[in-house]
Formats: sequence, C-alpha cells, structure tokens
Amino acid sequence: MAKVLMVSSNITVEPYPVYPLGMAMVAHDVRRRGHETLEFDFLAEGESIERLMDAVKAFAPDVIGISMRNIDNCNSGNTISYTQFCTTIVKAIRASSPSPIVLGGPGYSLFPDILLERTGADYGIAGEGEVVFPDLIEDLVAGRVPREKVLSINVPLRGNEVAITERNAGYMAFYLKSGGMINVQTKRGCPFKCAYCTYPNLEGKSYRYRPATDVADEIQMLIEKYNVDYYFIADSVYNDPGGKYLEITEELVRRGIAVPWMAYFKPGKFNEGDVQLLKRSGLKAVEWGTDCASNPTLKGMDKSFSWADVEESNKLFSSAGIYCAHFIVFGGPGETPETVQEGLANIARLENCVVFAATGVRVIPGTPIYLRAVKEGVVSPTDDLLEPFFYFSANVTAEYLDQAIAQSFGRRIDRIYPMDRESERAKSFHKMGYRGPVWDLLLGQRSSYSRKRA
Repeated sequence: MAKVLMVSSNITVEPYPVYPLGMAMVAHDVRRRGHETLEFDFLAEGESIERLMDAVKAFAPDVIGISMRNIDNCNSGNTISYTQFCTTIVKAIRASSPSPIVLGGPGYSLFPDILLERTGADYGIAGEGEVVFPDLIEDLVAGRVPREKVLSINVPLRGNEVAITERNAGYMAFYLKSGGMINVQTKRGCPFKCAYCTYPNLEGKSYRYRPATDVADEIQMLIEKYNVDYYFIADSVYNDPGGKYLEITEELVRRGIAVPWMAYFKPGKFNEGDVQLLKRSGLKAVEWGTDCASNPTLKGMDKSFSWADVEESNKLFSSAGIYCAHFIVFGGPGETPETVQEGLANIARLENCVVFAATGVRVIPGTPIYLRAVKEGVVSPTDDLLEPFFYFSANVTAEYLDQAIAQSFGRRIDRIYPMDRESERAKSFHKMGYRGPVWDLLLGQRSSYSRKRA
C-alpha cells in the first residue's frame, strides 16, 4: 500500500468556486486499489503553500499528484495565467519531499509535454486518470520505472465505469459556505466541433453516458450526505441530441428530487413538455453555449445551430421561469463591423436573460481555431501557446469591439462587459450564503427595478 497525496492547484473563483471533482474521482479509484490517500485543495486551504508543506511533512507521501484545472482565465482583457503558480507548488514540494510528482487534470492535458518540462514534475497523465494514476503508483512503489514520462489511458472508461464518487466533507462545507455549486458529471466526450473547444480532445469525440440511475444515485447521495442544496451538471453540453439527458431528468422526477440545479445547454429544438419536465426536476438556470451573436459568426465558429434557435430556446426556457444566461465572444472567425452591429442588435432582442460578452478567442493547440490561426499566419506551428494567445478577425480590432459592446450594453445590469465586471459583487452575495451563479439574482433585481420604475 502506498501513501498518496493529491493536490488540487485551482485557485480561481470566477464565475464561482468549483469543487475539485476530477481530483475526487481519481482519489476514489486510488483508494479502491487499497492506497491511503490525502486530498489537499488549495482554494479551500486558503491558497496556502505553508499548509501544503505541513501536509507533506506530516503525511510523508510516497507519490504526489497535482491536478491543474485551468491554464489561464481565457480573458483577453485581463489575462491571468496559472502556470507559474503550479510551478511554485512543484518547487515547494520538491524542497520538502523526494517523492515523485505527477501532474494531471484538464489544464495539464492540453499542454502535457511543455508543462512537465516547465514545472519540473516527474510524470504526467494526459486525459482520464482513474486507471492510469493507480497503475503508475503501483509501478513506482514496486520500483518499476515507466518508459514514458507522459502517460495516457489506452481504452477510455465506459460511462458505467465512472464511479459514484463521495466527496471530502470538509471541502464540501467550504464550497457550500462560499456559494459554490457542487458539480456532477453525467457523461464524457463531445461530438460537436466548435472551433475553440478542447472537450473532444480531452474526453473524446463521442459521448460516453453514465446510467441515469447512477447519476440520480450520486445526486441523492450529495443531498442526503452533504446537505447539497444546489448542484451543477458539469458536462460540456447537458442536452445531447439523442435525448439521454431526458432519461436522467425523468429519473430525478420519478424519485421526487427537485433540488435546484443548473447546466450548460446548447440552443436548439425543444418542446414545451421537455422544458416543463426539466423544471420539475429542479432546473433553475441555464448557461447557453451561444458563443456568437449572428449567423455568419456562428458559422465561423462551427456552431451547429442558428440565431433563430438561440432566440426560440431563450424564449421557451425563460417563459417557464428558468433563468437564462448567454456567453458571447466577439472577434472570432468571420467577424466584421457589420456582424458586430448585427450581433448587438440580436442581443438587444433577447428578453429575460443575462448576456456576458468577451472579445477574442483563446487559441489552444489541436483545436480548429488553432489550425485556422496557423493557416492565416497569425500563429506559427512552433508556438507552444502556453502563454495565452487570442484570435481576432483581421476585420475588427479589440478597441472597436470594446467601444461597440460598451455602447450597446450601456448601464444595463443584465448585460455584462467585461465578463469579470461582476466578480466582486458575486463574492459579496456568496459571502451572504447565496448559492450558485449571481446572474439569476441580477434578473430578479432587474425585474424588481422595472416594477418600481413602472
């Protein structure tokens, strides 16, 4: 049996604190192999290197795993990189422990070779870690040195192999107190081809569904064991084209589970019965993967729906009392001054929703936007892009976009630009015990303000 320390290096709280589910899932499988495991969450531990060093010295682990959730905040106007923080963690551990250090997590998996070199860690796991990390632990403890420094799973887990994962009770209390939602995954993979998206590379290009009963069991466990009163479906898109999401929703309704929840949805064709079913299951809010505000830019970003689908989806869900938020990125492929103005006019027609706007598309190697950027000569094939680089259409400038969006949005509290503008307000509401996103509260405030004005 080995002693394994697992560290979540995530420190971002925008748009809200997120429980380190990936670390919990891998820790579950490490324990199932019989190893003693200690989890350390930097966010919940006050971002303290000193506390981590105390844990390393007291626990004396044989192997140390570090999860990197994000590389940066993907904000072209206020870019924050997290690479140096992870490097600092590795160096601090190295000074206190001779044990091998293994990197993993979605952020690491996007840049596995360069991050391994940059941070000075010993090994890395690109992609799913539930099988590979326990295998590596057993090899290292037995003195078997892997031939490769970066390892990955040979056969991805099937949906029914993704375990129902218990959480760390202390960290759960922290996230609930901090206003963060507790996340649940119902499937892995993504068949869509959005130009910027890394999900197909990280999780595969087809869905691997968890059984509806497993998902409902996990949600029920979170409610009963940890008093969860708001949760988040962490899939890339909840509403899959085959309708499996409705099976999960029906199972929640059948069990009488109606705790509020939210998820990412793709605009598309819905019927009123499906929306009412979702509402009965507790669906409180939807973050729409809209991304663009006009048909030309939707096409440029390889989205699989039209602006008419966006308007219809927003109307159907908001009419049912489900809060809606749209996230729009201006300046991507196909953007022109004309599409900017068309997009802003389209957004102005959206009612009963919050709209967040950003500019520039973060370019990640292996994505369609990366191939386009290389073809257009704005990125070299030799650029590693670990430091954030944002694609802007040659037809617009960041300054033009900034002025156009700011002028259109004006002082409306349900139109947010830049996207991090509301971060301090969100922190204040979370300190008061408000769960989940703050933008649904903004909708309530706006309605109240409108009634007073009337």
